[in-house]
Amino acid sequence: MDNSAAMKEQSERRNQNFVDVYEGRIPQELPISVGVDGAAALEYAGKNLLTDQYSAEAMIEAMDYVNGLFDTDQVVGFSSRLPSFYQLLGAENYKMGADGFMQHPNIAGMEPEDYDALIEDPIAVCWEKVVPKYYKELAKPFPHNVIAILKFQASRQAIMSKVGPAMAQLAVKYGKLTRSFSAGRTRAPFDLLADTFRSFTGALSDIRRMPDKVLAAVEALYPLCIKMGLTNAKPSKTLRVGIALHMPTFMREKDFAKFWWPTFKRQVEEFMNIGYGVYMFCEDDWMRYLDYLYELPEGCEMQFEYGDPKIIKEKLGKKHIIQGLYPVSLLRTGTVEDVERKAKEYIDILAPGGNYIFGTDKGVLRASDAKVENLQALLKTVREYGKY
Repeated sequence: MDNSAAMKEQSERRNQNFVDVYEGRIPQELPISVGVDGAAALEYAGKNLLTDQYSAEAMIEAMDYVNGLFDTDQVVGFSSRLPSFYQLLGAENYKMGADGFMQHPNIAGMEPEDYDALIEDPIAVCWEKVVPKYYKELAKPFPHNVIAILKFQASRQAIMSKVGPAMAQLAVKYGKLTRSFSAGRTRAPFDLLADTFRSFTGALSDIRRMPDKVLAAVEALYPLCIKMGLTNAKPSKTLRVGIALHMPTFMREKDFAKFWWPTFKRQVEEFMNIGYGVYMFCEDDWMRYLDYLYELPEGCEMQFEYGDPKIIKEKLGKKHIIQGLYPVSLLRTGTVEDVERKAKEYIDILAPGGNYIFGTDKGVLRASDAKVENLQALLKTVREYGKY
């Protein structure tokens, strides 16, 4: 078998492993979901993070390098959080740090007195309050704001017209996933309120000072959160609407149950009734909310950052797909033997009976997050040990 045929067979096998899990079957081998961010890829490839994030060619070279270096299932090494996109718009919500890494400050898009307007028309508040505050170039009068948008669109097209086809080519070259399992991305309604409109601290303050308005605002944002997650793709269990869950672990349980959970549960039910699957990243430690997660429709994919894998498997593993938990920190601090031992430990706990995708607690954001030999050892161990 020539190399191209072998890579095609490998891609098909890896595609099928994900399909099997999403459709409720036990796969031949564990699917692997381990991400390597664009910043990490550039650093692994010896590129300059301060300058090479502006070059499609440099990013493609870095992606080629890391996909050959690490035997992940997915093509890795690209991030859509590119500085050129944000700088052309004068962004305040994403800024490049001194070392070139993009960061997200805790800023509010609107003030408390804007709640009534938000409840009345969230889209209008986005355009009239949030967008001008987050993007200084768009707050300028015509034609300056239009020129900024045109520059942004041209920059995005210049990069993505090269990066998109390159990622498809890398999937074929390295035998990685050649089909997408992503239907779209959205936010939980309360998280959208906090992340985009009122900030982390503002939203937590508002639930004490103006609880009725917060509840009304979350309801007003619900249709927008649904629309954000929908695509034109034909609904399928294998297509996952992605939702990163931000606020719950910083809330008291009674506040979570009142302000956060009802609209999120309804949101997941709506996506799954349409026919899509749902992937959720349960950020931080969700152990006190496992009983809530169990209530969600069967087949949700839940990536956990922290928690007890035995209890998570016991409570959720028969109904939902478990992902994550393996500590990326061990890839930075541990030995190869430590990495291999811990991988087998998680597989022994989480793999029996299926409903498991091997994953780390978070992506590899910087090259300093994972020694090359440790990440290679992790992937090799899962390949060899994670067979049914």
